[in-house]
Amino acid sequence: MTFEDIVREHQDAVYGAALRILGDRDAALDAAHQAFIKAYRSIASYDRSRPIRPWLLRIAVNEAISIGRSRTRERSRQAPEADAALVADRAATPERETLDRESREAIRSAVARLPELYRVVVVLRYFNELSVDEVAAVTGRSPSTVGVQLLRARQLLRKGMEGSGV
Repeated sequence: MTFEDIVREHQDAVYGAALRILGDRDAALDAAHQAFIKAYRSIASYDRSRPIRPWLLRIAVNEAISIGRSRTRERSRQAPEADAALVADRAATPERETLDRESREAIRSAVARLPELYRVVVVLRYFNELSVDEVAAVTGRSPSTVGVQLLRARQLLRKGMEGSGV
């Protein structure tokens, strides 16, 4: 598999994770671009016996966090909270399109309001569908720590959702 194949296969997941963490399309594109550049430069040191997706997502999450911290003064360029989790789905079906848009927007908004510590694990676990062990590997935390952070994030999301009437 060439690096071009790797990019093509994982670009949506990398961009989606960065977008959900940053909430800014331009910054997410920058993070995804930088993540793939860093991955390309260090592909020789990558352990090919391990899955590549968690490795790429770890790089992307770290880039997104770095960019987010450096752009805190540029809040005026951020996308609306409701757009923070929108990623085009190539396989959109009519059923998916008829889902309750209001509920999805409330969920996206609640996730976007989570503190960074919890938002990262929620994005990786539920939006990128990584296992707890994979989230732990991506974030450099223990699986038990990730589990506790997910539990706390779900509590915060419940509180956030109660106020929205969903």
